[in-house]
Amino acid sequence: DKICTHCRVEDTPQWRTGPAGSGTLCNACGIRYKMGKLFPEYRPSTSPEFSSLEHSNRHRNVERIREK
Repeated sequence: DKICTHCRVEDTPQWRTGPAGSGTLCNACGIRYKMGKLFPEYRPSTSPEFSSLEHSNRHRNVERIREK
């Protein structure tokens, strides 16, 4: 079983390349990584590590969290 190295999600429609190599990021994290927007505060809402106080799945909200 694969686990996303960023958000720990196990179920994704496609595994993508990340900093640790091919197939190490879930689809959502992989897309953001490719765009240069994969920040520690980003988590898909399906992530077992998602906390609304520390994370968001929207880039605008991630930027607000990072400003604090």
